[in-house]
Amino acid sequence: MESLTTANRLAIRSKTDWWPLILCSGLVFTLVSHLGFMPLDTGDEARRALVSLEMMLSGDYITPTLHGERYFNKPPLFNWLIIASYQLFGNYSSFALRFPMLVSLLLLGLVLFRFVRKAINPVVGGATALMMLTNGRVLLYDSMLGLIEITFALVTYTAIMLVYRYDQKRSYWWLYLTTYALTAVAFLLKGLPPLAFQGLTLLGWFLYTRRIRLLFHPAHFAGIGVFVLITGAYYWTYFSRNAIPLQDVAGVLFTESAKRTGLYFGWGATLLHLITFPFELIYHFAPFTLLVVLLLRRGIGKILAGNSFVAFNAVSFSSTVIIYWLSPQVYGRYLIGLMPMLFTVLAYLYYEHSSPASRGRWWVERIWLVTTVILAVGCWAVMVYPTTRVLPGALAKTAVLSVALAGLTWLMIRDTHNRLRLMIAVLIVVRMGFNWFALPGRATKREFYKDTAVKAARLTLGHPLYGYKTTVGDGPATDVSSFHITLVRGDILRRTSKKIPGAFYIADSVSLAHEPVRTIGQLVLFDRHPASIVEFK
Repeated sequence: MESLTTANRLAIRSKTDWWPLILCSGLVFTLVSHLGFMPLDTGDEARRALVSLEMMLSGDYITPTLHGERYFNKPPLFNWLIIASYQLFGNYSSFALRFPMLVSLLLLGLVLFRFVRKAINPVVGGATALMMLTNGRVLLYDSMLGLIEITFALVTYTAIMLVYRYDQKRSYWWLYLTTYALTAVAFLLKGLPPLAFQGLTLLGWFLYTRRIRLLFHPAHFAGIGVFVLITGAYYWTYFSRNAIPLQDVAGVLFTESAKRTGLYFGWGATLLHLITFPFELIYHFAPFTLLVVLLLRRGIGKILAGNSFVAFNAVSFSSTVIIYWLSPQVYGRYLIGLMPMLFTVLAYLYYEHSSPASRGRWWVERIWLVTTVILAVGCWAVMVYPTTRVLPGALAKTAVLSVALAGLTWLMIRDTHNRLRLMIAVLIVVRMGFNWFALPGRATKREFYKDTAVKAARLTLGHPLYGYKTTVGDGPATDVSSFHITLVRGDILRRTSKKIPGAFYIADSVSLAHEPVRTIGQLVLFDRHPASIVEFK
């Protein structure tokens, strides 16, 4: 078994005390500086923004709606956080929309560091936290959008870690009461998945430690009672003001949780996903997931069992990831809440049970080194493309990126014990370049849809406005366009098939076939979907 001596570990820590401050400062700067740079994104982010805005306009903070119709897909807790952020900043900007996600992301890193530092050491704790915040999936996508998953990951990861903490203290009342309370919070964020995480975590750990009897501890039933009390308080209030059957809400929540599983896609797709899922996971959270090669060694079970906290992370990840391994349609962001546990195991093996000469680690670090060299040279490609070379300060910014990456390449060659942190630094530089050169083009595209929606909204002021709904669809207005139109007009853009005298409608050519209308104006919906503002004759 390969491991570093105590003297070597102390030497590494003494040499790298300045690294955490530099890396954290650079990371926070790159995250904050362009958080509100891009206008509203399509898809889930626009939906979160629109639901929150409609709650504020209606004054009903209990009943989420989308285009004025009840929205059952997600409970409203994340919408409440967005609303609080809107009120904090006094505007409806993209920055305010994404601020709850940013706070959750930084808190996730802090919580992760504190748990791992206490159970292992500060070096592994710092590395694990930064791996979580700078992997490709989080750094180049999810840290830019106001989505639920980062906040959900913070809550679910904390709940899972408290299982270990209170189990070590044999404080089972605190274990069940706190984790089920957090599970209730997670449920109000995203619905049913946290119940599965809670159950599989408890089952997996107590099976591993051969204490399955603890599942029948009286505190477990009290914890379930806490969950029912918290979630029940919301739904009691909800049904008190909405006279609808319980099965309508429960059915949608179940469908949202089950629609990506083998129940919907069949055995063929499920079997294929069983094969491809590990590679998808490595791809989404690269480059640090390449370190899974450290698991491919003799006696790995004994090594992981040597530290109970590492063993808990390995067991909990293995128990919970099965949900997504069996679900043929999985987005990378769904896995964010589970990745801290895998990164904990990989960072532990990297620092405590491998050396620069270890075969698996040697190959991974060579891939990192070659990648850094390619980036240092390849970043000059931005000076070739017409859309990027004309950006302000393009030459100077490219030079900064290239020099920084070249310097990190040189350090990787020399500092053999610190290449993981150097790779984290590489990714922060990459995110900086992404901010400078990739985001402006995206922002221009999204600004176009924002501008056309704002013009349409101003054109219709003083008239009722609806999205025209036909038998073949819900109407052409998308969530992005609807948000900007709703914000300018100050009233909810509803969808209807009724032709109301004096009202204006957003409709496309398909829904207007053979309809006598007077065209008021034009707009373009995402993505390049032409529509008209009309009045029926």
